[in-house]
Amino acid sequence: MSLKAMVFIDGSWLYRSRTALFSKLGEENFEIDYSRLPHIICDDLANAIDEDISIVRTQYFGTIPSARSGFNTLKQRSFYEFLERACRYEIDIHEVDVGGDNRADDSWISMALASTLLFYAAMPNAYDVAVLVSDDPVYAPALHRARQLGRRVQLVTIHEPDGGNPLPGMSLIWKNRVSDFSPIYLDDHAQEMKLVREVRRRTCKQCGREEETTWAGMDFFCSECRNRRHRSG
Repeated sequence: MSLKAMVFIDGSWLYRSRTALFSKLGEENFEIDYSRLPHIICDDLANAIDEDISIVRTQYFGTIPSARSGFNTLKQRSFYEFLERACRYEIDIHEVDVGGDNRADDSWISMALASTLLFYAAMPNAYDVAVLVSDDPVYAPALHRARQLGRRVQLVTIHEPDGGNPLPGMSLIWKNRVSDFSPIYLDDHAQEMKLVREVRRRTCKQCGREEETTWAGMDFFCSECRNRRHRSG
């Protein structure tokens, strides 16, 4: 019988960590293949422990700036919708007010993720392994409690720019009693995680016009309809 895994993604941490992935491939930018991400991680874990892994849930935690004059959140909302509908993620998104430096308070993410992880840890047979995609030490107490409830924990982190391990005090990998396996490093899988888009013709859901696109989401809107939605938003 395979082990049941739940993948918990700290969206803010993953977004900030993208630069390490870019550096690994020597590129300034690329898109992550979110549909493959949970499977890449769990395949690595399965190979390491020589057991089958079944992903029963992938949950993504993120924030979105509160609507205000001159700020359009359509692109960000479309991304979350893509994760939910095309990638089959469970989405937990909170609207926050950004400060004067245009940075959102990410504390909500850690609170929501930790409480959800523990909620399912306390639920009989919900999962065997919690896979945490984050390296924030704030999660240490929740992971410790999950292990006390009989769950196993897999940490997913990223190397420092020089290829070394994250710094002590700044990484969960240095915390005691929070994990059961060796960490998985996303930058070791940078090439696998890179999204390769295929150009094809699709029909606009709104006006029926055909247009070439690399958009792989379920619903496609042509450039004219997207611009119209952007202006009205």
